[in-house]
Amino acid sequence: MIKAREIPTLYFLDSAHPRPCNLEWINRGTDQVLRQTTVDMLLRTLNRPTDTPSVKRLHDNSGLRLSFNSEGERQRFVIAFENARKKAEQERKDIVAALFDQRKRAEKAALALEETGVPRSALSMVWRTSALLDPDYAAKSGHSAGSVAGAVAGGGVGGALFGVAVLFVPGVGGVAAAGAILASVAPSVAAVGGIIGATGGAIAKMLTDHDVDSPSASYYDQEIRRGKVFLSADTT
Repeated sequence: MIKAREIPTLYFLDSAHPRPCNLEWINRGTDQVLRQTTVDMLLRTLNRPTDTPSVKRLHDNSGLRLSFNSEGERQRFVIAFENARKKAEQERKDIVAALFDQRKRAEKAALALEETGVPRSALSMVWRTSALLDPDYAAKSGHSAGSVAGAVAGGGVGGALFGVAVLFVPGVGGVAAAGAILASVAPSVAAVGGIIGATGGAIAKMLTDHDVDSPSASYYDQEIRRGKVFLSADTT
């Protein structure tokens, strides 16, 4: 049985792990199989913060039941899953991240972190930008390292703190990156190219190159596209 909140650990499984012969989502308290509509709701909200009591109960009580052809396969999967858990914890331990609805709030948090002693060199911000939202922003075209590396003047507090670089992601538009993450912006976007960029891969790859674990990077990618502001601190 894998608890719903442990599902992201599956991303870290070694490819050689035993495959279950059957999977089913259940309510761990009643042992009843969940309806497809309930499963859809679970997966849609699993990696998102929520204050809705019914959704919280769904997250707490749901689990993925795995069946195997033999006890030996089940035991090998248990070992593989525990190794995946350790790997996930290792990858997540250095970068602490949060999302904000507004850039001003993210900048306020960044300033507060700096005032408590977090070095500026450990802080990063990423947000979706546009000519309408940022008067100082001048759109760049293309995906080469050269088109990404140009710093943009201004950028509010974020720009004053870190300096800002803007990359152009097809289907998204301008995405601004500030702080420590700038070191990974140019190689990330130059590597993925236009096709992957159009599907959101440019943002996710930039975050994984910044040592954000892959499941979280995919979630942050979606939220940045929706207008949220990403702020991280490297605890090393």
